[in-house]
Amino acid sequence: MNDAFIRSERIALSCKGSHVLLHAAEKKAAEIGVPQCIAVVDGSGELLAFSRMDDARPGSIEVAITKARSAARRRRPSGDEAGGDMLSGLRLALASHLNVTGIPGGLPVVVDGQVIGGIGVSSGTSDEDLIVANAGIEALHNG
Repeated sequence: MNDAFIRSERIALSCKGSHVLLHAAEKKAAEIGVPQCIAVVDGSGELLAFSRMDDARPGSIEVAITKARSAARRRRPSGDEAGGDMLSGLRLALASHLNVTGIPGGLPVVVDGQVIGGIGVSSGTSDEDLIVANAGIEALHNG
């Protein structure tokens, strides 16, 4: 088989790695006193791990998953989408069948320059969601 037809350099987020992200994010959410919905997806945006902490808003479940998907598939923080333009963000969300959002709280998981997943957090303010998402990513890189 021709080596030009195969990509062997691709790395991936494991199930165990997704749980490291999830548990560190839960710990940070508990520390700051904000129960959260937390989603971790693989590089293609498919769900690997999810937690809805006690008292987190049920309406934040899909938002957290969408933030994680958006960050992984678009390979950038969800808050960076559409440059803060609400109308462009709405168009993008509709065009993607609600798989992309411009709401902050979704971060790509990057290892060796490759996006291997995403984490999305929802139920707090945008700043609280980002604090919790960053805690998950830091744990993966330090752990």
